[in-house]
Amino acid sequence: MSKKFWFPCPAVVSRLKKSRGPIAVVLAAAFILAPTASSGTYTDPAGDSTTAGDVVSVTVAGDKASGQLLFRITGTNMGSSETNLFFLDIDSDANPLTGDIADNGSDYSFVIYGGSYGFAHWNGSDWVETSDLSVQISGSTSQFLISVNRSDLGGSSLFNFFAWTFNVTDHTTDSAPDQGSFNYFFDANGPQIISVDVKTTPAAGPRAGKRFVVAPTGLKLPPDRQTTTPPILPESYSCTAKIGTKKLAGSGTGRCSFAVPKKNAKGKRLTVVLTVKYQDAMKAVPLTFKVK
Repeated sequence: MSKKFWFPCPAVVSRLKKSRGPIAVVLAAAFILAPTASSGTYTDPAGDSTTAGDVVSVTVAGDKASGQLLFRITGTNMGSSETNLFFLDIDSDANPLTGDIADNGSDYSFVIYGGSYGFAHWNGSDWVETSDLSVQISGSTSQFLISVNRSDLGGSSLFNFFAWTFNVTDHTTDSAPDQGSFNYFFDANGPQIISVDVKTTPAAGPRAGKRFVVAPTGLKLPPDRQTTTPPILPESYSCTAKIGTKKLAGSGTGRCSFAVPKKNAKGKRLTVVLTVKYQDAMKAVPLTFKVK
């Protein structure tokens, strides 16, 4: 993707810190606060970079009570030197029209290179040094662990983010995702699924004695300034259903296909709960139909 590149300002460079020693112990504690079992998991294709580092996955775990966040980024050749940089950019208000507009609306940014890091905040016109009291970073060129409290990210419980690499020598880059940003919501431990588009077969609704199928056709997430907008589909989905108090057995994909009883079903209410999963976040959508 095309991108306007920026580099750490002198204030950030002057505060370079070595990611060594005790930091790994602090991050181990962060894993306990925000276990990876309840993380948002985000992926990017492997091998889609040239001489720049290759980002292949990001997991984000957050502890709502403490506000602590843990980013785990995996890939190859990431941030290996002062000419091969790694960035994690965060749009803390999930609004790509505020912050650094040329950088998907980012408000905060980590840069890692050659075992050192900087942490910057967009002040409305430039990237400047910012508080990093809660920041701990550890890892190598194949995996970084970045721990930060949301109090150092504007206190938001909902934000967009993306990871990217840049080779200063030949200007090659890799970005995860390839365009736009990922989203994280503390309440979901993954992206915020605002709504789910649903298709039913038949479209007119369930009929007594006939089969009725429910399927998601798209998810609505917070805006992320994508240049193209293909439908976002769930990674998996499932259904439960009942007529009145009687449960119906489902079949097919996600058990979302139901044989509506022919006898005593007409005029009754069919309730389907569709549960979708995307990047480890889940959303249950109740749907109600009148049997014809």
